[in-house]
Amino acid sequence: MARPSSIDQLEPEIREEIGRLRGGGHTIDEILAALRELGAKDISRSALGRHVKNMEQIGAKLRHSRNIAEALVRQLGDAPASRSAQLNIELLHSVILDLNLASEDADADADGLAALRGNPEGIMLLAKAIDHLTKSSKADIDNQKAIEERVEKRINAKNAVAIKDVAKEKGLSQETVDAIRARILGVKQ
Repeated sequence: MARPSSIDQLEPEIREEIGRLRGGGHTIDEILAALRELGAKDISRSALGRHVKNMEQIGAKLRHSRNIAEALVRQLGDAPASRSAQLNIELLHSVILDLNLASEDADADADGLAALRGNPEGIMLLAKAIDHLTKSSKADIDNQKAIEERVEKRINAKNAVAIKDVAKEKGLSQETVDAIRARILGVKQ
């Protein structure tokens, strides 16, 4: 197992500052100067460069996965609660796809390949991940239905009060009010 880099050994606050500065468009030299002001004097420019490059690669991969997930979510529906769940589901799909594609790469990580090359425990774990993914998707759909039902119930209650108020103002009979409720709200007395 590889030894943690000098950047990984820094305090979390300093690592967050590196990310914030890089996100703000600062160069490696500017970040290095800021680190030295914060007391992290033993960080080399090359270590910082490797860390920033790794952050950017991870960021690019996450942006790519997010773009794919968001495109799929737009096709499936764009409810905000659903978007987050769908994104997580698609990220797991992406990991499984990466493992599968890595199985064809001669330089791929041996641990990742073990799950695909006859290791029953690894295959079982992937199957469980897919099962959890499916259950998560179903739970998300059930959650969306429950939210929609609550919203519909709230709107119907509000409309029922409005119909009652207008009926009272206009002097409509109870029979007319009941007919309006049945036709518009689907509520029968």
